[in-house]
Amino acid sequence: MRAVAVLSVVLYHGWPKWFPGGFIGVDIFFVISGFLITSILLTQLETGSFSVADFYARRIRRIFPALLLVLGATLCFGWLVLLQGEFRQIGKHVAAGGGFISNLVLWHESGYFDNDATTKPLLHLWSLGVEEQFYFLWPLMLWLVFSRRLSFLWSAALIFVLSMAGNLLAVESNPTAAFFSPLTRFWELMSGGVAAYLHLHRRPWSAGAGRLASWVGAALLAVGFVLIKPQYVFPGWWALLPVAGVLLLILAGPAAPVNRLILSRKPLVWTGLISYPLYLWHWPLLSFGFIIYGDKPSYLIRAGLILAALVLAFLTYRYLETPLRHGRNKKRIIAGLGGGMAAAAVVGLAVAFGLVHERINVHGAEVYLNALNDSDFPGAKMVPYRHQGTLFQKVGSPAQGVTVFIGDSLMQQYGPYVEAALAQQPARFNSVIFATSGGCPPIQKAVRLPLIRYSHCPQTVDAAYDLALRPEVNTVVIGASWGGYFSPAQHELEMADQGARLAFPAAAAMDRAYQSLQHSVAQLRAQGKRVFIVLQPPSGDAYDPRKMYTGSRFGSIQPVAQIAPLSLQAFAAENAATRERLLGIAQATGAQVINPLDFLCDGTLCPVLDQQGAPLYTDSIHMRPAYSRRAAGYLEPTLIPPAPAGAAQLAAGAH
Repeated sequence: MRAVAVLSVVLYHGWPKWFPGGFIGVDIFFVISGFLITSILLTQLETGSFSVADFYARRIRRIFPALLLVLGATLCFGWLVLLQGEFRQIGKHVAAGGGFISNLVLWHESGYFDNDATTKPLLHLWSLGVEEQFYFLWPLMLWLVFSRRLSFLWSAALIFVLSMAGNLLAVESNPTAAFFSPLTRFWELMSGGVAAYLHLHRRPWSAGAGRLASWVGAALLAVGFVLIKPQYVFPGWWALLPVAGVLLLILAGPAAPVNRLILSRKPLVWTGLISYPLYLWHWPLLSFGFIIYGDKPSYLIRAGLILAALVLAFLTYRYLETPLRHGRNKKRIIAGLGGGMAAAAVVGLAVAFGLVHERINVHGAEVYLNALNDSDFPGAKMVPYRHQGTLFQKVGSPAQGVTVFIGDSLMQQYGPYVEAALAQQPARFNSVIFATSGGCPPIQKAVRLPLIRYSHCPQTVDAAYDLALRPEVNTVVIGASWGGYFSPAQHELEMADQGARLAFPAAAAMDRAYQSLQHSVAQLRAQGKRVFIVLQPPSGDAYDPRKMYTGSRFGSIQPVAQIAPLSLQAFAAENAATRERLLGIAQATGAQVINPLDFLCDGTLCPVLDQQGAPLYTDSIHMRPAYSRRAAGYLEPTLIPPAPAGAAQLAAGAH
């Protein structure tokens, strides 16, 4: 089971679009950990051999060796390749990891699924923080239960109910707290504890019951991996799927078919043995890949990094974990590990406060490097909003009405502007729902390839348009990377057409896509909705911060000699055909068109740097949050509620 847990997390982190439900492997870990530790504690308490000091000594020998190595290696490699702000942040995270409070620190930073999470090499230590906070309290609570002769099951049930209630209350109102808080996660570890008690004190299930439990447990896990997505509010009720699945597999016993035929295979057993160091190593390697490349590393690079994590995990297990766990001089080992962890936390704090400096010299190019991975969606003021099983993001209260944004990541880049506008004048504007998904064109019946990565797009787009038809919605804003989807080089789109598939960039496929978009807009207009079509903002290599410097993080980095603005004429000519088709759809349906070029460009040029010389975009196509907040004012009309029909007629008569 530990192999299933760690492999699912590794695959999710390596290929999140391909294995979107893999992050529930952490929940599997929680149940397994609760089962194993509670089994040991119960046995010791019942035999009179329990010692709090001995329990924590074993935890130190189990947890500290690999963690210390990874913390040290991460900090050293960070000193080599990170910039000042990045290095200070990793110092803070090293200190938090050494103090087992990473979940509390990350709770007050960005969410687990945010884009900038990929640039936090120690993000994954949040789960270790939850576990150790539980085990700081659990032995003492168990000792109290036994010393007062209280019922274990009633005590465990009380903790389970209180923690689950906190989870369900927080998951809608504060999903980040629900994800990182130990109080909303203890019920998962407690589930494993209950399984341990039943395993020790109840008769084993019959062979038939064990078979049924193992197959049902495996099915629940499979359903969880398939159905649960990062955009869902989690843990909530969804976490019951992996938790119940693991519980059934544990209680089914080793002779049950799934356990005996699948989980007992040598490759899985071997992976389970190195699961802890593999979990520790894999994310720092992948995260540094994102940092160094300034974008998603290629599939081949990610596969190589995961392979390296497997090798490092085996070496750590074989030559560090095992010798220290089973060494004879336990007191000296514990003292050394404890001192080492305290030293790691102190060094981390020194880095965080700027007392230890990074190695790299960027010669003034940090302004370009800081632009990489600079995004903020969903923002801090956004809350999850579910429609037809799809999770969107909402900001503001519906005092006036609702504006729905439909599109891909180019619409999501406007999130910071919308949040800022609604925060400044909440009574003036509609609330806004971002019914968006990165990489999904806002065109019904469009299929994005590869399907394993974009299988959610048709459902998401259909849900977005259905949401836009609701009576409280008065304004719909549709935008996307139009030039990318309707490019002659586009080979990742198909249009469903009467049972057949029309493949891009064929003219028939593009025509069908424009017809589908026009039909969707016309349907909205027929229901009295005000519709805006947002054309594509300027984009191209001229905006990409990676084109603004030379050198390497492993050596030194220098800014390029000259950074030229984007030619408006060239960009407009390249996107002319798409622009004309969208203008035609607007004219045919009565939709309004917003052309960002009219606001972001000056004469024949589009600036790519701000007045301080910082890049305006985080890559070749997406605005940085600060630029979105100050430059996307052309979207203000989409936030203002439409005037009542009678008032509009009077205004027209007055003119």
